Formats: sequence, C-alpha cells, structure tokens
Amino acid sequence: MGLEASLGDNVLTTTLDKMINWARKSSLWPMPFGTACCAIEMMATLSGRFDMARFGAEAVRFSPRQSDLLIVSGRISIKMMPVLKKIYDQMPDPKWVISMGACASSGGVFNTYTLVQGVDQFIPVDVYVPGCPPRPEDLIYGFMKIQEKIQRENPTQVVAEVGA
Repeated sequence: MGLEASLGDNVLTTTLDKMINWARKSSLWPMPFGTACCAIEMMATLSGRFDMARFGAEAVRFSPRQSDLLIVSGRISIKMMPVLKKIYDQMPDPKWVISMGACASSGGVFNTYTLVQGVDQFIPVDVYVPGCPPRPEDLIYGFMKIQEKIQRENPTQVVAEVGA
C-alpha cells in the first residue's frame, strides 16, 4: 500500500520549519538543576496533578546529553557554577534554559560573595520565572513561553548556514 493510497483524500500543507518546531515544542526533555526551595516546587510541577504530558515534558532526563531544556532552580554557589556550565555545554543543540526563582535569576535575598547573582552571567537564559519560590502555575507559564520561542525559530535556516 503506497503513500497515496494511505492518505486518501487527506492533504497536509505546511513548511518544514513549522513541522520541526511543532515536534521540538511538543517533546521537551527537561533536565532539572535544583539546589534549594524552588526545586520542591519544580518537583510538584512535574507531578501528575499538573499534567506536564500536555507539553511533552513528562520524561525528565537527568543526563544532559538527553535533555534540551535546563531548568535552573534555587541559589547557585560560585563553586557550583562550573558544574552548571559543564552540564549546559554537554547538552545538544538546540537547547533552552529556564531560570526559576529569584535566587537563580538575580541572587534573591542572598547578596553574598559565595553566590552567583544570576545564572545569566554564565549561561544564556531564555525564560525567567519570578517568585520565591514560584508556584507550579508560574513554571507551567515558563514552559509555554519556551514553546512560543521554539515556534518562532527557523531551524532550516540554521542548517543552511552551517552547511554553507
């Protein structure tokens, strides 16, 4: 049975960019990097009550080589920053980062020499989720913002530039 026979009268019209973006935004593989209070809220978000399967993010990966979304939550010490940078570097492209909570985004109330005052000084951040700690609904909103960002990308243009 050929493709024409199996499709019948159905027609699918789209672009390759839209199809790739749909697949990427519908199958996010998050890697949690939780060091403090926000990690508890992240665990609550990934529980069955909030149904992260609707975003394709129910399969949490603890290996950076299998992840495309890094969720940094909680305060990050200066000694921990090289570890986070190495994890980010090991993630395959394309990759996205959510900075969850006030501590990860700006250092929070801990303005000390031992803590990083925002992870965006060391790795690029795509979405900031404010709060101390942010509620699960806020993190879900961050997932939706990542999906919107993915939908606006042009993956075939990147492939063309790399191949040129």
